[in-house]
Amino acid sequence: MSESKITKSHTSLENKSALFAILTTVALLVGGLVEVLPPFLMSSDLFVKPIASVKPYSGLELAGRDLYIKEGCLNCHTQMIRPFKWETDRFDPTRAYGDAPYSKGGEYVYDRPFLWGSKRTGPDLWHESQIQPSAAWHKTHLINPREVSENSVMPGYPWLFENKVDADTVIGKMETLKNVFDVPYSDEDFAKAKEELADATEGDAMIAYLLKLGRDTANIEGQ
Repeated sequence: MSESKITKSHTSLENKSALFAILTTVALLVGGLVEVLPPFLMSSDLFVKPIASVKPYSGLELAGRDLYIKEGCLNCHTQMIRPFKWETDRFDPTRAYGDAPYSKGGEYVYDRPFLWGSKRTGPDLWHESQIQPSAAWHKTHLINPREVSENSVMPGYPWLFENKVDADTVIGKMETLKNVFDVPYSDEDFAKAKEELADATEGDAMIAYLLKLGRDTANIEGQ
């Protein structure tokens, strides 16, 4: 089709304001549904194969996840091992990453939104709970990354260990996840969250989140 014909076709449609408005609304609705519906359907066996060992984030882990988003950590780190041989066979002796299984949909069933990321300025973190299981190491690394990784370009986050977590906000988010997305939080989970968040710093929350990554499927055959 020539450029003049395309222009004429567009002009004809734009001149029909009512039709143009209807078609635009339909396009927005379809696009919106594609974006909005998947999180509500994540618990369905039709879309994701459940992994029984995967548990919802605790209150402290959820607070850490929010901080991970707030500080833009996903701009430099991914959280997904892709199903390719060069991915699963990668080996870095300084991080003991080799032979990691590729990621399954069921591992992310409680992630809203997903934090897969697309850039690897820093290492992939999905198996961080096995790579660096020490809370003390993570605290040192968050305060001053160069102290444990000489050539790191990551900025330090010392203020995380000065700021307290807002427990009411976190518990409110847990209630929303339970009521809107059917995340199976129990009364015991809420009680535990209130207790562990009482004097927690943002740094404690970030470490709890990092030590959750990959933990629930770490020792499962075939996962």
